[in-house]
Amino acid sequence: MEVMQPAVLVGAYDWDETSLPRAEFERRVKEVLRRLAASGHAGLVVYGNKLESAALAYLTNFTPKLESAFALLALDGSVRLHSAGSPHMMVNAQRLTWVEGVKPLRDAGKQIAEWAEALAPGPLGFWTTEAMPADLPPRLSAALPARPLNDMGARLDPLLRAKSPVERRLMREARSVLARAAAALRERFERGGTARQAALAAEDAANDAGAQDVRVLASLVAGGTPTALDSPDSTRLDPLLAYIAVRRAGYWADGSLTLATAPHATIERTRAGLAAMLEKARAGVATAELAAIARDKLGGMEVHPAARKPVAGIGLSLIEREASPNGVEVLEAGRVYTLRAGVRTGAGDNAILSAMIEVKPGGADILWSALD
Repeated sequence: MEVMQPAVLVGAYDWDETSLPRAEFERRVKEVLRRLAASGHAGLVVYGNKLESAALAYLTNFTPKLESAFALLALDGSVRLHSAGSPHMMVNAQRLTWVEGVKPLRDAGKQIAEWAEALAPGPLGFWTTEAMPADLPPRLSAALPARPLNDMGARLDPLLRAKSPVERRLMREARSVLARAAAALRERFERGGTARQAALAAEDAANDAGAQDVRVLASLVAGGTPTALDSPDSTRLDPLLAYIAVRRAGYWADGSLTLATAPHATIERTRAGLAAMLEKARAGVATAELAAIARDKLGGMEVHPAARKPVAGIGLSLIEREASPNGVEVLEAGRVYTLRAGVRTGAGDNAILSAMIEVKPGGADILWSALD
C-alpha cells in the first residue's frame, strides 16, 4: 500500500513541554553525545525533511513543514537548528522546537562549514543521509574538505526504535486517535456509506481527536488494495478494505481493516492468522515464525502482498529503519510494532487486518487491533 504524503504539513506540530518534557530531549541528546564521542566524531549533522524527519524530531521535536532542516550537535551539547524559509518565518518555526534561535537555511554547506570551524579536529557524523537529495552529500563534502563525513545511521537508529516511557505514553495517545478514526470508519460503512464517505468520517474523527496528520486509504473496487481516494465520489463497496494512519505529538499509529456485511472465508482466515500472531508475539520471537503461524491459519490461501512483510516497527516513522535490510527479523522488548495478516483470492473478497503491539519480555500489550 502506498501512503501518500501531503504537499504541505498543516497539523499542529508546536512543541508542548507538558507532553514532551525538556528532560526527555536532554536524555536523548546525552545518549547521542555518548555514542558520538565513543566513535571519535567531533559533531553531528542531523538532516530532515517533510518526508523523513524521525531523527530530527527525536533530537529537537522539529518537523519541517515545507522543505528541509538541519540540526547541528556539538560535543559540548549545544544544538543549532537551520530551517528552510524566510527570516520572518522563523517565528513560527521556533514554536516547533525547544532549540533556541532557529535560523533560516540558506547554503547548507557554508553554514555547516562555519559551524564546524569551532569544533575540535575529527570527522563529522551525519544522520539521515539516505533522505538527502542526491546532489547534497557531494556539496557538503566539497564545503568540508578537511573533515571525513560519516553516516551514523547504524549507530544511532537503534535509539529511534527503542521506546522510552514518555514515548510509550505518546504512542498510546496516538493509538487512541486511531481507535476513534477506525470506529468512525466502521460506523459510516455500517450505515451504508461509500468508501469515500467512510474515509472522510475517519479523517474527521481523527482531526477532532487532535491528530497532527491523518492518512486514510480505501478500496476503489470491492476487495481492492487500499489506495488514495482522489476522486470526488466513490461507490458503495462490500467488502471494504481500508488503512488508517494518524500522527500525534510526532508519533504514528496505524491500522488495516476489512469490513463486510456478510461472512467471508477470507476475513475469517485472516482473523485467525492475526489472532495466532498476537498470541505468539513476545520478545525474541522471529518474524519468520510469526509469518509461518499466520500462513498456517490461511488454509492454503495466498498471502496478500500487503502482508508479505507481516511485522514493521512504528514510532516517529510509519515504518522504522531496521538493522537488517530484510526488515524486522526478531521482536525486541521495548519496541512497538504493527502486525499484519492478509489474504488475496483474485476475486472481490480479499482481506487485510492488523494490530499494534508493545513488546515486553514475557509477551506483548495489544495497543490496537482490527479484531476488536
